[in-house]
Amino acid sequence: MASSILFAPCPPLTQLVKPYAAKIGLHSLPFHIHQVIAAVVVYSLIYVVISPILSSIFSETYRNFDKRTRVNWNVHVVSFVQSIFICALAIWAACNDPTRDAWSTDSVAILKRTFGHSKTQGAVQAYAEGYFIWDLFISAWHLDIFGLGFLAHAASAVMVFSLGFRPFVNYWASVFVLFEISSPFLNIHWFCDKTGRTGSLIQLVNGFFLLTSFFCCRLIWGTWNAFLVFGDLHTLYNNPPAPVLPPSDDSLIHLDHLETDKIVAYLFAGKNLPLWLIMVYLGSNAILNLLNYYWFYRMIQTVSARFTKDKPVKKEKKEKKEKKENTEVDADGKVWVEGTDVNVGTTAAVTKEKLKKRTVTRQA
Repeated sequence: MASSILFAPCPPLTQLVKPYAAKIGLHSLPFHIHQVIAAVVVYSLIYVVISPILSSIFSETYRNFDKRTRVNWNVHVVSFVQSIFICALAIWAACNDPTRDAWSTDSVAILKRTFGHSKTQGAVQAYAEGYFIWDLFISAWHLDIFGLGFLAHAASAVMVFSLGFRPFVNYWASVFVLFEISSPFLNIHWFCDKTGRTGSLIQLVNGFFLLTSFFCCRLIWGTWNAFLVFGDLHTLYNNPPAPVLPPSDDSLIHLDHLETDKIVAYLFAGKNLPLWLIMVYLGSNAILNLLNYYWFYRMIQTVSARFTKDKPVKKEKKEKKEKKENTEVDADGKVWVEGTDVNVGTTAAVTKEKLKKRTVTRQA
């Protein structure tokens, strides 16, 4: 029942959007536009209505937050809900999509991985796209809070998932969505800091899962699959397929299990894969991966700082660093990752001791 609701088409909306989508070359978007819109609406409701109301009722801490921290809190609530939902959906889709499985084994597998369409993978892509559109809007609206790094991450993600509606690299939708496996732990860490649980056992255990999942999913898994995508695109660019597809193979022409007209799933039959398409996709993918490496480096730096003496920092430098909202270590040793100040390894005693030292210094 749940799967039928998540993947059910919306014919009236499909027909309405189809001519406009065709003009911009996003041929499979009409069959998933309702999922994109649903995601934007649901996450907006959580951010504007559900999170503020529930947080105010159940958390006295939330009621004492200033406006900036409330914005951050509500964003993290949305991120927490979205990351759990999209990861569960991606794992289910990767394990229960026979169409996707076939793309790895048949005679034209590379064509299908690059230009094929599956309604299941398209749905994963659509729900992720809806979140990143919402995320891009929030990042731009609150640029002073989240910074350019967060905005670049959202813009790159929107670009990558939008290209999937050509359709293009639909096969990899579930793969790259699993970057989000580390996000629930990232959000839990932030909530611990804001609810007075810094240095607690919960945060320590969560920190272990945060670093492990971030390293495994974003750096190892993400980098490896980025190379696999590049390999497919490189092969097609240098060895363009014949203008006419084999008559026996119509899975590239028809959308899987959808009542629709034929679409051109392989837009560039008989031509070289356009260089601009490769560069835009791989450029956006590279930005996402480089940000992941930078954020992980900063997280490791923060952990290492717990075991070394603090070096004096000039006031001028300190103020300059504090302005870097997204990926800089702040005065308390926190590192910003996707808008989250991560301070893995800090204990309550260490934090208290630092505050004590600062007070004595100021008095002196």
